Amino acid sequence: SQMPSKGSPSFGLLKQGDVILGVNNFIATSSGNSNPQSIWKSQKQISDVISTIRETPEGESVTLTIVHGKGGSDSKDVVSVYPRRNDEGLASIGVLLGPNYLRTDIVHASSPIDAISKAGSAVYELTSETARAITGLLLSFISGNGLPAGASMSGPIGVVKSGADVVSKSDFAAVVAFAASISINLAVVNALPLPALDGGQLAFVLAEAAAGRRIDQRVQEGINAGALLILLFISFGTAVGDVTSIFR
Repeated sequence: SQMPSKGSPSFGLLKQGDVILGVNNFIATSSGNSNPQSIWKSQKQISDVISTIRETPEGESVTLTIVHGKGGSDSKDVVSVYPRRNDEGLASIGVLLGPNYLRTDIVHASSPIDAISKAGSAVYELTSETARAITGLLLSFISGNGLPAGASMSGPIGVVKSGADVVSKSDFAAVVAFAASISINLAVVNALPLPALDGGQLAFVLAEAAAGRRIDQRVQEGINAGALLILLFISFGTAVGDVTSIFR
């Protein structure tokens, strides 16, 4: 966890670097390494914890099982926190949660064939989970539900900040994993069937093939221009959010 906001429900109970092991009857079990499965599992557990906090009726408390100090070397502690409604009307304990990253594991292959198999499995897992997360995010926006619990959007500034945090750990394997994650994210986003992206251009080609005639060039350019404008607005919004989070 990050440092709780002053005057928030968790202020004085939680400190920066505390590890939340569970909330009420929910106990997190992630191992904390950089395996793609554990990374996405950790993110889902964070979403479950936030959902539990948000579902807490007003006036009731949530029980947090925590370990003071990142790394989990100290004894466990149990605290009760009374969530408070924020400006958006959501129950909150006033602290920012993140995955409990411990290390990046290096897996050694026994042969070139085994290396290809392990690399392919890791890329497939990371790509499928990335595509699933982005698809879920888009569906939440389309349905009007907003961002899922524990999810956030970052632009180039947020990516640079995250990269700086990774590099500061002096872990070469973590830097490689971060670079691979960024590359896969860009590939998945670019493959979306949205105008102004490569996936959108493919969608136009498929539409022309199905209709048996070319789409009017001016119509296609107008659609691409409108989509590009929307993407620029989204980029500007994420940049503002990134800068705000840095100085918060």
